[in-house]
Amino acid sequence: MKAIKLASVFAVSAVAAAVSTATFAADAIITGEAGVEYVSYNSSANMNDAADGTGLGELELHVDTGLVYAELEFKTTDDSETGYGNDEAVKIGIEKLYVKQGAVSFGRFDGSVATGSFYGMDEIFDGVDLVTSAKNDTDNTGVRYKVTPELTIALEATSPTAAEDSEVGVAASYKKDFGFIKAGISGGAVGDANAANVGIQTVSGPFTVSLNYGVGEKGATGQTDVEQMTSSIALAATDALTFTLEYSNDLEAEQDGTYFIGELASGDLTYYVKNYNGDLTVERTIVGVKTFF
Repeated sequence: MKAIKLASVFAVSAVAAAVSTATFAADAIITGEAGVEYVSYNSSANMNDAADGTGLGELELHVDTGLVYAELEFKTTDDSETGYGNDEAVKIGIEKLYVKQGAVSFGRFDGSVATGSFYGMDEIFDGVDLVTSAKNDTDNTGVRYKVTPELTIALEATSPTAAEDSEVGVAASYKKDFGFIKAGISGGAVGDANAANVGIQTVSGPFTVSLNYGVGEKGATGQTDVEQMTSSIALAATDALTFTLEYSNDLEAEQDGTYFIGELASGDLTYYVKNYNGDLTVERTIVGVKTFF
């Protein structure tokens, strides 16, 4: 039996045992958001302008028993990235489900330790991940050990596909707050794929500036080089008004893109405008209002 299958059986059995012996409803918190937005597409690739609020519907259930942590998400499937969707369709998924035992946690996670050093806005890129195929990364299955508050090491695994076997790899992340600056380094390897990321962030008055660089190889045989850079600057103009600009660059493909968001909080409502521009995203402008609960 492959190592990943043994690891998966171990993780699932441990989670099931923990759930069966714990009061799963303890400390449950429900959060969500709802709103309406107007999307105007900058390109003519069969994309019509749309006014549709259903894409902002989301409910999340957070449960923490002290031993088990879980996040269950209910989300409408409309997406301004595509401009299409079923108004009544809902996606249900388990974002996270893991067991905590002291400094060790294991189960399903959302995100890889390999990108743990990323700082700032991550709408376009969020670091170079451990990826062995187009849809097969190590985000969902792993064992993590928090050596210190700054250092985390992990075993992470991919899922088997029709084209490739599952793989078990390693990842690590070190982040430290030096006061005047935050800095981190993270990365890992699984099969022939690998990733390394560095990030820094500094705050000066109302400005927060972040810079991230990542490099690696992806694919079942590690044949595809990846090199990305993302920088962002956030301005807290007032307690209610914020502006954030992200610039991302795919250095390997020689493509770039920007993401801008301005938000104004007024009472229980948040008004916003977003703009996506460049080669890395569907170019569009979004104006909307939403509320959180």
